Amino acid sequence: MSYSEIDEGEKYTGFNKALAFVRANCKPVGTEELPIDLCNNRVLAENLYSLLDNPSTDVSLKDGFAVKYDDIATTSIKKPVCLKNIGSAFAGTAFKDEVPKGCAVNICSGAPIPAGTDTVIAGEFCEVTPECVRITKGAKKGQNILAAGKDIKKGEELAPAGRVLLPGDLGLIASAGISSTSVYRKPKVAIIAIGDEVVAPGGHLHPGQLYASNLVTIAAWLDSFGFPYRTAVVKDDREAIRSKLEELFTATDVILTSGGAWGSERDLTVGILDELMWHKKFTNVRIGPGKGVSFGLLNKKPIFCLPGGPASNEMAFLQLALPGILRMEGQKRHPLPTVFARLTKGVTSRHRDWSEFKSAVLAYKNCEYRVTPYQNRSRLQSIANATCFICIPEGVDALSAGEIIEVQLLTPAFGGLSIVRRRYSK
Repeated sequence: MSYSEIDEGEKYTGFNKALAFVRANCKPVGTEELPIDLCNNRVLAENLYSLLDNPSTDVSLKDGFAVKYDDIATTSIKKPVCLKNIGSAFAGTAFKDEVPKGCAVNICSGAPIPAGTDTVIAGEFCEVTPECVRITKGAKKGQNILAAGKDIKKGEELAPAGRVLLPGDLGLIASAGISSTSVYRKPKVAIIAIGDEVVAPGGHLHPGQLYASNLVTIAAWLDSFGFPYRTAVVKDDREAIRSKLEELFTATDVILTSGGAWGSERDLTVGILDELMWHKKFTNVRIGPGKGVSFGLLNKKPIFCLPGGPASNEMAFLQLALPGILRMEGQKRHPLPTVFARLTKGVTSRHRDWSEFKSAVLAYKNCEYRVTPYQNRSRLQSIANATCFICIPEGVDALSAGEIIEVQLLTPAFGGLSIVRRRYSK
C-alpha cells in the first residue's frame, strides 16, 4: 500500500507515547491478603522474608547410618568397620541420646542428625548383622548432612514486591513458615460492545447485523490472564450508552468499549465521555491497525475506547489496553512474550511515522525460529490463525527477508518449547 492510502496522522499520538500514557496512568487497584495456595500467578505486594531456618536443624540427606567420622575415617572394602547399632532416627522423630564412640544410629532421609555424630553413610554401603553394622566404604566428614539453614536462613529475602508468584516460589515461601501474603488485587473489567449492528452471541441476526466477536475475543484474553469481567451489548443510543457506562463504572475498575469510537455521527462514545468530563489522554494513535483508539480517566478509573473493526480492535486491545490492565494488578511486563526469529519474507511499512503490526506465523526449523507474514484477506481468519505479530516500528520503512527480528507470541508455548514467563520491566 502506498503512503497515499494512509492518512498522515499528524495530530495523532505516536504509539510509544500512547503506551507511555497508559503505563503512567494505570495504577494498581489495591491489595488483598490471601493464603499462599491461592497466590499462583498473582503479583506480590510486599517483600517476603523467611520466618525461620530451613531446615531448622542438621538433617540427613540419605537413608543409612549416622556415625562419628573418626570411627570410619580409614574404612574401605578391604578394611570394613563394625559399629554397634543403638537405635533409629526418623523424619520428625529424633534419636534423643548422644551417640558414644563405636556406635551408629539407623537414620532416614530428613531425620535430625543425632548428637555425637557428624557423618551419614548411605545404606548401600552398610550391612546389618545381628552383632553390628558393617560399613564397607569411607566418607568425608559431614557427608550426606544438610546443615541447619542451608536452604533458607531466617530473615533471608524470599521474593521482592512486584514478583509474579509461580509454583516454585509458593513452595519456597511455604517452607519459610509463611501461610499467607499480600498480593495486588486483580482489576474488574467491563467490556461494552456498541452498535445497532452488533448482536450478542446466540441472538437473532437481522440483515446487516453481526455477532459481537470482538467482545468474545477480548473476554477470552482477559480470562486467560485471570481477570474478572462483565460484558454488555448496547445500541447506538446516547442515553443507553451513557446509562451503561455509569452503571458499570461503579461496579468495575476499568472499562473497555468496542465500536462507536471513530468519527461518524453514530460514533457516540468519546463524545459522551467528554460530556462526563473524563480526563482524555489521547484520541487516535499512529498504530496500524488500531488507530481509532482513545484513552482517558474518569474519576481516576481508566477507560479505553477501542475501534470496532476486528483487526483494529484486537491490536489496540493487545498493544495498549491489556498492558494497562496488567499494570493495574502490579505487573510491568508486556502481556505478549517475545522470541527472536528470522524473517522469511520482507515487509514494508505503509508510513514511516507509524508503528505497524502484521499478523504472522512462526515455525521452528534448523535450530532457529522463522517468521512468515500471514497471507489471508479475512480479518477474522487472520486473528484466529496467526501465531505471532511482526512490528515495523516508527521510523522504519521496511524489514528485509533474512533479518533477525523480535516477534510477539500469541500463544504461551510454541513448537513444544515452553515460553517461560519472564520477570522484567519496560
